[in-house]
Amino acid sequence: MAEPLTIQQYIQAVAPALMQDPSLAVYIEMAEERTSRQFYGPKYNQAVALMAAHIAFRLGAGTMGAGSGSSEGGSTGSISSKREGDLAVSYGSGAVTSVAGLGDTDLSQSRWGLMLIALRKGCRPFMGVIAGGR
Repeated sequence: MAEPLTIQQYIQAVAPALMQDPSLAVYIEMAEERTSRQFYGPKYNQAVALMAAHIAFRLGAGTMGAGSGSSEGGSTGSISSKREGDLAVSYGSGAVTSVAGLGDTDLSQSRWGLMLIALRKGCRPFMGVIAGGR
């Protein structure tokens, strides 16, 4: 069986610009503190990488930050307003709210957060019948 991918390998795949950020280790540590190894099991490294990328984006790291104008940016939602003089772009939440649950407002602000929401939904334990009839 192949070795599981590392957190850094996932970050390289989903947010390559973050690999050059001098604060990468801090983002990973913050993400590890917010991610349950028990819940995600073998998908833990992927979950940490997605959370780290989301945290970096929300803190405005390098070219990942909201409003950076970079194609690497992870803003979600449709463009709700534009302006040419001094260039301003705003994003609406649009379809994001239908994907995200009540507690997922922050995660729904980046594509990495949305990917984490989807991963989390795939990791939920099955809650089948737990008590038999009499």
